[in-house]
Amino acid sequence: MKIAILFPGQGAQSIGMGKDLYEHYNESKEIFEKANRILDWDIQEVCFEDAHGIINQTRYTQAALFTTNIAAYEALKARGIRGEAVLGFSLGEYSAITASGVLPFEETLKLVEKRAGYMEQCASNHPGGMSAVIGLEIDKIDEICKKVTQETGIVEIANDNCPGQVTLSGVKEALESASILLKEAGAKRVLPLQVSGAFHSSLMQEAANALKEELGAVAFNEAELPLISNVTAKGAGKKEIIENIPLQIVKGVRFRESILYLIEQGFDTFIEVGTKRTLCNLVKKISNEVTVMHVEDSSTLEQVIQTIGGEVC
Repeated sequence: MKIAILFPGQGAQSIGMGKDLYEHYNESKEIFEKANRILDWDIQEVCFEDAHGIINQTRYTQAALFTTNIAAYEALKARGIRGEAVLGFSLGEYSAITASGVLPFEETLKLVEKRAGYMEQCASNHPGGMSAVIGLEIDKIDEICKKVTQETGIVEIANDNCPGQVTLSGVKEALESASILLKEAGAKRVLPLQVSGAFHSSLMQEAANALKEELGAVAFNEAELPLISNVTAKGAGKKEIIENIPLQIVKGVRFRESILYLIEQGFDTFIEVGTKRTLCNLVKKISNEVTVMHVEDSSTLEQVIQTIGGEVC
């Protein structure tokens, strides 16, 4: 058994996330309390209750999800399961950065909060959106995106999720034009997503530039665990991780390729850590020969412990 740990990104958030972990595991409780000492808002209230309805605002979402991911991971790690590689989806890559040992939780959280602020401001300055394309080959999607970008405006592949599922990012007019052409080319569905910006596209360049400026003041460590980069879909060390932090904002998430890379490296078990089963479902569409599990509360964590038994890493 060779285990890779997966961390979900923005879109996986839900009210109540992390509460059960907080109540059952000291490791998880400590992570939430560390976050509350850093942030100027109550992360426990936002994650557990969200009385003010702000959990889906980028500024709050990113820190809340990152904290929940790491709270789950610390509880899992304390029970002997650390994994032999880590991979995060979009925002989830910051959880992977912490899990790999490149940055401690506190420093990564500060970086996540700055990232969220820069992305929110950039989305306001350069309005755009995202769409999911179902049932069309990625090469054909890319061809149509390039044509529309030349004729109408920016639309780019943002996420390569799994076979037959690709996400686009761009300006509204270009997304609408691309949608028509994609359906004519055979796409089963093209679905607009409820997001606040054109994430993972060149429209986010200002946010990438601003985040890059922050990195000079951050002390990074060498990686203790291999981290598979969203940008390259391959293993990244300290140098590559630093280079890819700003690039990841403007480049697409190569999740399908990343999972295939891990499978080629002998990984046969994938544990999604954080909330929901979003990445588990994608992995099963990429390969039905691997084992997928998830940890989001005490019940699912204990199920993983029982399933893996003595074969922990």
